[in-house]
Amino acid sequence: MKKVLLFSILLLLGLAGSQLFPAWLPEARLDLYREAVKLLTMFCLGFIMIHVGYEFEIDKSRVGQYGKDYLIAATAAAFPWIFCALYFVFVMNPSPAWGDWEVWKSSLLASRFAAPTSAGILFSMLAAAGLAATWLYRKARILAIFDDLDTVLLMIPLKMMMVGLKWQLLVIVLIMAVQIYLAWVFLHRWKISVRWPAVMAYAAAITLICELIYKLSTL
Repeated sequence: MKKVLLFSILLLLGLAGSQLFPAWLPEARLDLYREAVKLLTMFCLGFIMIHVGYEFEIDKSRVGQYGKDYLIAATAAAFPWIFCALYFVFVMNPSPAWGDWEVWKSSLLASRFAAPTSAGILFSMLAAAGLAATWLYRKARILAIFDDLDTVLLMIPLKMMMVGLKWQLLVIVLIMAVQIYLAWVFLHRWKISVRWPAVMAYAAAITLICELIYKLSTL
């Protein structure tokens, strides 16, 4: 339970720091701070998601069950987003603004980040509590993976509403489709190190590749 307590404290510290640091830092350093936080967040997320995929097995004879799991994960990702968006529009805006498309767009964007799902946190907490061998842990791991996939998919139409149809978004969809295909065909066929230094290197490589793709796409 010490790990669970530590994880909880770190979550609270991160929440508090995200609100306090921008006010404490000099305005001239805010851009540098945002860039550092973005890269560090991507690195940590990559590290966590690599661990989520440890020993993840796809039973190709139970594709229908995975379809049900994906549906559950999709609702877990979509419903909080929708409910938060409705709250932002109908509670936090005056009634004359309810039909304003700009209000809906800003509310949908804000609610996407205000309504995070808890599958990943549940997965981490179960691991910290020593429940990695339980059915609940294995189910949470599957839901966490599908939940993250669905979250990315939901971000694509949202971004289209914000910036219009961009070729970069189509490339993202193509890359995701290729990755899913490779995972389906080559799962656990490549033996690579899973020690912490190696996983940190993988996470750093993912961060670097994503950042390079972003920088090159904005040229």
